[in-house]
Amino acid sequence: MLNGSEVSKGIGIGIAKVISSPESGVMSNDEFTAAISGMKPGAVLVTSFLTPYMVGVLKDYSIAGLVCETGGMASHSALAAKSMGIPTVYDVYGATEEIHDGDTVIVDGIGGYVYERPDPDIVAVYSDKRKKYLADLEDLKSYRNLKTVMADGTEAVIMCNASDILSVMHAIDEGGEGIGLFRTENLLSGEGRIPDEEEQTRVYSRIASAMKGKEVIVRTLDIGGDKSIPFLELEKEDNPFLGYRGVRYSLGHRDVFTTQLRAILRASAGGNLSIMIPMVTCVEEMRNIKSLIHEIKTDLRDEGFDFNDDIKVGATIETPSAAIIADMLAHECDFFSIGTNDLVQYVMSADRGNSRVAYLQSVTQPSILRMIKQTIDAARSAGIDISICGEAASDPEVIPIIAGFGCRKFSVNPRSVSEVRRTLSEWTTADAEKLASDILKIPVDQEIKEYLHKIYKDRKS
Repeated sequence: MLNGSEVSKGIGIGIAKVISSPESGVMSNDEFTAAISGMKPGAVLVTSFLTPYMVGVLKDYSIAGLVCETGGMASHSALAAKSMGIPTVYDVYGATEEIHDGDTVIVDGIGGYVYERPDPDIVAVYSDKRKKYLADLEDLKSYRNLKTVMADGTEAVIMCNASDILSVMHAIDEGGEGIGLFRTENLLSGEGRIPDEEEQTRVYSRIASAMKGKEVIVRTLDIGGDKSIPFLELEKEDNPFLGYRGVRYSLGHRDVFTTQLRAILRASAGGNLSIMIPMVTCVEEMRNIKSLIHEIKTDLRDEGFDFNDDIKVGATIETPSAAIIADMLAHECDFFSIGTNDLVQYVMSADRGNSRVAYLQSVTQPSILRMIKQTIDAARSAGIDISICGEAASDPEVIPIIAGFGCRKFSVNPRSVSEVRRTLSEWTTADAEKLASDILKIPVDQEIKEYLHKIYKDRKS
């Protein structure tokens, strides 16, 4: 048995297809596509490294599971695997050496285990676990189109993360109550060029129309770090995660940014769109954004275009700086969305894609929980909307803590909507508030995890 980090829930049992990186270094996307070209349906892919693009290629293959030696459970490739519902375990050291082509492999995406060449008894046990897991998925379907309420009747909202029109339609099918995060990186990089204003307007309008009045929060271009757009030829940086990314890039490239903002504003005439700014660190950035939006509105008005003059403009709270001054930023924003994945990375000084520091990539670190609470408190005090996205928003053991802090809006992968809705339905506001208060008194991440796991098991038994 090999240990790793659970990334995507589920039990996968299949025959291994092993792909190791070439001696020259990391495998290119084209090399990866060629390597899996003959992979049979029901295989378990075992590899040393994956990019989000590589994971996307797998949608054309009916694989049973995915095992990766590196990456980190909060990396963008890991999130892509989760969005596809593939049972996945990352950070499995030595997997491509211990597992061989043709081996039977079990991928336990719930516990974070990988069994190579398991004996018949283990296969029987996991076959039974898989049946129970699939039965639970069937039970969750009954929550798909219910109203989101806690056990005492307190209302909540479950929105979805999306990156294209297909994922928006998936969100609708799964009972999502809006789009809490629409990523625009794929839209702006799909054809090797930045789409012009008319093209972008059509896409945003189509999404707004599909959601039929439900809120769609469009995050402006968020590149940098491990998210690059090759044709933009970003200058190589020694530390890209602390470099020219997110809002910094946008404010430095007014032509690209203005085109995107004009398109969002024009599309807002026909739907409930909001604008979210990524990687905010200071008040000046939000003031600059608002000033630019005011100028664009004036131009659009002069040109005879319709738009929602009251469109909401908010910030992703994903840097320690933004969380620390959340009370000040709240006066410049119409809403906050807490991006837990990057917030953890920056607060804990731990690269989300580095498996060696994956143990620090935990939203239940006391410092993270305190920052989340501080941000929620600031938003509520200022009377602005507050939502949470990132993996924490869909973790059934963490959800009641967030609800206990006072957050009532969650944005998750469409596949997680029903589970989040069910989890909230099992907690009263008072119980969630008590849990949150108790958790804040525990000083060690592992102790918090053990405490939460015990409560989760007791409630399920």
